[in-house]
Amino acid sequence: MNIDRIAMFDRTQRYLFEDFIRDTQAARTGEALFALLQRGVGQYGYDRLIFSIPNDPDLSAEYNRHGVFHVYPEDWQKDYVDKNYGLIDPVMHAGATHTAAFTWRALEETTPLTGQQIRFMRMAEEAGLNSGIGVPIRIHNGLAGVGLASTIAHDGGDIHLDLLSALCTQTYLTFKRLYARPAATPRLSLKETEILTWVAAGKTDEDIATILGISRNTVDTHMRHIFRKLDATNRVTAVVTGLTQGHIHP
Repeated sequence: MNIDRIAMFDRTQRYLFEDFIRDTQAARTGEALFALLQRGVGQYGYDRLIFSIPNDPDLSAEYNRHGVFHVYPEDWQKDYVDKNYGLIDPVMHAGATHTAAFTWRALEETTPLTGQQIRFMRMAEEAGLNSGIGVPIRIHNGLAGVGLASTIAHDGGDIHLDLLSALCTQTYLTFKRLYARPAATPRLSLKETEILTWVAAGKTDEDIATILGISRNTVDTHMRHIFRKLDATNRVTAVVTGLTQGHIHP
């Protein structure tokens, strides 16, 4: 995955990811964080958001629930709870098994759904949840997820999946910093820091091996160490965590 695709440091963006990191690090409440996430994803056409934490032992029980924050239609949310839609919601189920962001359309195209689940997806659209995206996040023994949708249907979510995932991941990381018990910050070696900096610049493992004059296998070994130390499951999460914890800088 090429980090360049998420335009992490692209000065043409209206709300740069590096500025989003700065703003979220300055936030002092979950509500303020969610408002920043709304701004971040809003410029890509997503005005319906829900931030949920199915399971995170580092957070108290009040935060381990569906819809910690949301701007989904109230009627839909009430029906979702009252009618136990969580039992059939294919997006919720996919969030428990997927490791990367996905569009709801792709989920329907690649996953065998029951008739009940298909009807559920159509009801979501009728409620004003269009062009949906699911963003599962696994960090520090916790599982969270963000649902993104739009009042008005549109295309283009696929090309922004990495960036939207990074925005959601940063939000969750900062939420944990605010509300979880503090944990020791892992230390990266100089070589690991150097490699992660190149990853943030959009370089592949092959590129990094050439730049640093080391083998591709050595880069892979360092990347595994980085993932373990930062409790990351993919390159986006590793870069976001590295930026948040100050291992690398924009």
